[in-house]
Amino acid sequence: MEPVNYERVKEYSLKVLEQQPRNAKALYRAGVAAYHLCDYEQARRCLAQAAQLQPRDTSVKHYLELAESQLSAYRQKEKQLYAGMFE
Repeated sequence: MEPVNYERVKEYSLKVLEQQPRNAKALYRAGVAAYHLCDYEQARRCLAQAAQLQPRDTSVKHYLELAESQLSAYRQKEKQLYAGMFE
């Protein structure tokens, strides 16, 4: 099985979203691609929109939780870094 090219998935999904901004599948795919490319903020935005359109979709919820967890961890590290600078 060939590895997923998340750059390409993101690119194609964003093209679809230009034409169909409320396409839940494209929002989900763009969010998953952004997550795997470590762009957690964009992943959260796309997945949150997908979750509004598909509130029962467990895959959307799962990746949204993962993105939010990564953002939370990043913000925690950032706080610790800034706190250490001013001690």
